[in-house]
Amino acid sequence: MSQLSPLEHHPGHQRGAGGVNPAGWWLVLAAPLSGLITLLLTPVVRRRLLAQGVVDMPGERRSHKTPTPRGGGLAMAAGLLPVLTVLAVLDGDMAVLLVLSATLVLVGWLDDRRNLPVGWRMLVQLVLAVVLLVAVKGIDRISFGSSVLVAPWLWTPLALLGVIWLINLHNFMDGSDGLASCQGAWVGLVFSVIFVHGDWPAAAAASLALAAVCLAFLIWNRPPARLFMGDTGSLLIGGMVAWMLIAAIAGGVVSLWVGLIVNSVFIVDATLTLLMRMVRGERWYTPHRQHAYQRLIAYGWSHGQVLALYLGTNLLLVLPVTILALRYPQQDYWLAGLVVALLALLWTLIQSATNGEQSTA
Repeated sequence: MSQLSPLEHHPGHQRGAGGVNPAGWWLVLAAPLSGLITLLLTPVVRRRLLAQGVVDMPGERRSHKTPTPRGGGLAMAAGLLPVLTVLAVLDGDMAVLLVLSATLVLVGWLDDRRNLPVGWRMLVQLVLAVVLLVAVKGIDRISFGSSVLVAPWLWTPLALLGVIWLINLHNFMDGSDGLASCQGAWVGLVFSVIFVHGDWPAAAAASLALAAVCLAFLIWNRPPARLFMGDTGSLLIGGMVAWMLIAAIAGGVVSLWVGLIVNSVFIVDATLTLLMRMVRGERWYTPHRQHAYQRLIAYGWSHGQVLALYLGTNLLLVLPVTILALRYPQQDYWLAGLVVALLALLWTLIQSATNGEQSTA
């Protein structure tokens, strides 16, 4: 084990004399443009989806009560992909993000229209995860306070699984009005600040652009939702989040533990629900209503109340702990454990209070 410099990995990475290199920061101006494009195109996309009959109908395993068009993620992609293209041209390290995002948008759209087999979707995600990790040259070390465990044979395969899981869990958590949009905006905003302090303008611009398109889409996706993003949008958000986390860790911009804290609300709910279903011997990969947010809605909570709970948890718990972890990096893994434990307790209380143990698969 050895000391790890917080910025030693990013290829060609250099700080400006004042701590943040001023060159290239004009790129962040592209983020509002992404949001504006999404804002203008969302009603157009909605009308097209309705005309083509791309609509989610209410059902036993769904949380909405009225027919709602899905596939609105196309408007998000229309705002985001042009900016990612420009960033990839200006910063070669961003090219993998463009490939990852564009491919997931295509897969998501095909799934929204034709319900692709699970095997094909997983194969594409596996290939994309491999491409991402090759691009960042793998994850060879993880810090634990002042110590670093160098084990590329362990961290890179785990990172591969992590990328696939992050992509899918955002899809799983996109089942309540505004929830995935709000989380995408939250993570994008936090990581844009992280990349600013890490002196990586292109990454900060991409993260801020994700936040902008999510906020623009949220106008139509907030409770009661008039449009769902579908797999087109949820896979895009999941892929962006996975890239932000992996690129930040590989570039030495932030630790795994800070990334875990920022994403903890979604990660804990999705992961504990998956483990619960696996322990019960259920077909964990099939649609269900056992996530904490789904149990709350089935119990009588409105989509607005659920959104307020998750957003409030991010603002009142996750944000302060994130700040502490960045301020005291030697304690970041303990702080991550504390947040995960508290959220796991909350998840357990919700499952128990709503009789989640008796819910059907």
